[in-house]
Amino acid sequence: MIRAVLDTNVLLSALRSRNGASFEILSRFADNQFVVVVGNTVLSEYDEVLKRECPSFGISLETVDRYLDAICARASFFKTSAFWKPALPDPDDEAFAQLALEAKVGYMVTHNLRHFPIDRLPALKVTSPKEFLHILQTAKP
Repeated sequence: MIRAVLDTNVLLSALRSRNGASFEILSRFADNQFVVVVGNTVLSEYDEVLKRECPSFGISLETVDRYLDAICARASFFKTSAFWKPALPDPDDEAFAQLALEAKVGYMVTHNLRHFPIDRLPALKVTSPKEFLHILQTAKP
């Protein structure tokens, strides 16, 4: 089964619009077509960003809580180590890279590819939502 870490911007994009790859990715996750891997720091980032951004486009904090609860109910939890050497331009992205690398997931899915430079994370396959959706569509069941 394909395993992936989703950047917060993918979740936010899926909440903003039912059109596009991000929404389709979350729909496929809900249909158990792949596994989302989460950890405490990543969940905290999801919670903080979604609760800050979603009210501006009409989504209540209660809806955000239900959305995150639904993700957690299906996701695979991984506890990251205390040892991590920062490698990225944006410190907020470190938790996502650490989780993806330590959990040995297949993909890190983000709209901000430049935040995860291949020269700093050569062992990590970073993809856009559109690329990841293509991967899911062509994967053998």
